[in-house]
Amino acid sequence: MPRKPRSLKEEMDRLTTELRERGATWVEIAQEYRRRYRLNARQAFREAHRLTQERVVERWKTLWPSEPFSVRKLGSWEAWPAVTGNEPPVAGLNRLARIYGCRACDLVDGEDHTGSDPNANVPRRRDIPAISPTSTLTFSDIADILPTQPFPGPASPGEPRDREFEQLVHAFTDWATQMNRRDVLALIGAAATSAYASPLFDRLDIEEARRVTMAVTDPSRVDDATVEHIEAVLRRCMRQEDLLGPQATVATVLAQQTLVMSLLSAGVGERMRAKVLSLLADVRRCTGWMLFNLNDFRGADHYYAQARDAAHHADDDAMCGMVLANWSQLATWRGDPRLGVEHALGALTWGRRAGSKLLTAYACDVGARAYAAVVRRSAKAERRKDHTRCFRSVDQAQRELHGADAGDPGARLVPFYGQGQYLSTKTGCLLDTGDPAKALEVAAGAAAGIDPTFVRNVAYIRLKTAQAHLDLRDIEQACEELGEAARLAQRNTSPRLARSVVETREKLSPWQRTRSVAALDEHLHAARLIA
Repeated sequence: MPRKPRSLKEEMDRLTTELRERGATWVEIAQEYRRRYRLNARQAFREAHRLTQERVVERWKTLWPSEPFSVRKLGSWEAWPAVTGNEPPVAGLNRLARIYGCRACDLVDGEDHTGSDPNANVPRRRDIPAISPTSTLTFSDIADILPTQPFPGPASPGEPRDREFEQLVHAFTDWATQMNRRDVLALIGAAATSAYASPLFDRLDIEEARRVTMAVTDPSRVDDATVEHIEAVLRRCMRQEDLLGPQATVATVLAQQTLVMSLLSAGVGERMRAKVLSLLADVRRCTGWMLFNLNDFRGADHYYAQARDAAHHADDDAMCGMVLANWSQLATWRGDPRLGVEHALGALTWGRRAGSKLLTAYACDVGARAYAAVVRRSAKAERRKDHTRCFRSVDQAQRELHGADAGDPGARLVPFYGQGQYLSTKTGCLLDTGDPAKALEVAAGAAAGIDPTFVRNVAYIRLKTAQAHLDLRDIEQACEELGEAARLAQRNTSPRLARSVVETREKLSPWQRTRSVAALDEHLHAARLIA
C-alpha cells in the first residue's frame, strides 16, 4: 500500500508524476489541479509543472532576456481577478503558454456563454455535416506539400510502432480539429520542410551516391566549369530564398549537397579537391542559413559546424570568415550574444586574412549586433564598456565597407551587404542601447538603401522602424510599419520573419483597444499571421 504523502508538496509531486506516466497532457493535469486544490488556471498550470514562481521567472528571462519580468508581476497575474491582482496582457499569456506547454486561452478563467446560442442546445440535423477541418484533409493534399525527395523508411518492417503511431494520430487529430484546413496544410508544409532538412535524418547513402555519380561522370574530369555550374545553382537558390523564403529552395540545396558529397567520396583530382571542399562548405552554410530562417536553430548550428570544418579542410579563409559571421548571427538570435561575439571575432580574423574588406565589414556588423545584445542583458556597471565596443564595431564596419572595391575576394559571399544593410544594423544597435529617436533617423536611410529584392531584409528594417515608433509611443505609425512588414512576410514566407512580426505585435498589447491596433490585427489575421 502506497505511503500517505507527508506534505501537500509531496502530494502534488506524486500527482504530477503519476498523471504524466499515464500519458496525461499538461492541460489535463492542470484541470485536475484546479478541481482538487481550487486553483485558478494560471496557478494550476504552474503547480502542474511543479514550478515555483522564481523558476517560471528564470525560464522567462532565458527565453526573452530583453523582456523584463519579476516574481511580483507573475504573482499579480496569478492573483487576478482578485483586487490584489492585475490582468495579464495577451503577450504575457502567450509567453506563459509557451513555458507551460498549453494555449494562451487555457490560462484564462473565462465565462462560458455558449448556452445562449440556440444551435448549441438542439441535436444536429443529419443533413448538416459536422464542421471538421480534417474531414476534407486527404493524403493527396498533404503529399502535395511534402518535399519531393523520399523520407527515410522504418528501420525494419516488423518494428512494433503501433502504439506510438496511434498516440501520434490522436495528438495530431486533436490539434488539427482546432484549426482550419488551410492553416493545417501550411503548418504541415513548413514543418515537413524543416524536418526533411534536419540533420537528425541522415539521408545520404555515400555508396549509393557513389554509384549514381560514377554512372554519369568520371570524377577525375571534374573541373572549374563543373564547380562553377554548381555554384551558380547555389547562388540562384540563395537569391530565391531572399525573395520567397527557405521552403522554396531548401530541397534543391540539399540535392546539391548530395551531389558534392558524391563527387568527393568518388574521388576528385588533387587539383580540384580544395575547390570542391570549399563548395561543400558553402552548400552547408546555405543549408544552415535556410534552417535558421525555418526556426530550426539546432539544425542550423549543426550545418554551420560542418561548414566550418569543410572550409578549414579547404584552406578557404574567406569561407571560414563567412561561416563564422552567419554563426554569430545565429548565436545572438538564440539568446547567447557572448558566443555571438566569439564567432564574430573569429570571422573578423579570417576576413582580414582573406584580404576582404567586405567580409571584414560584415564581421564587424554581426559583432556589433552581438555587443548590443550583451548590453541589453548586462548589469548597469558593465553596459558602458559593451556599448562602446558595439558602436566601435559599427564605425569599423562603415570604414571597411567604404574601402571595398569591385574586386573584393568576398564579394560573391555577401551580395546583400551594402550601405542599406549596414544602416539597418546600426538602427538595431541604437534600439538595443536605448536611443529610438536616433534609430528612427538612421532607419529611413536603411529602408531607402536596401535592395528591394532582399525581401526579408526590407521587412526587418520595417520591424525595427515599428519598434522605434513604439518606443516613442507613436502607436499609429508603429502599426503602419508593422503592417508593411506583415505584407512582406506574405512574400517571403520565412517562419523566423513571421515569428518576428507576431512578437512585435505582442508588444502593442497595452494599446490593443485602439483603432490602429484593431485595424492592424485585421490585416495580420487576413495574412494568417495571427488567429
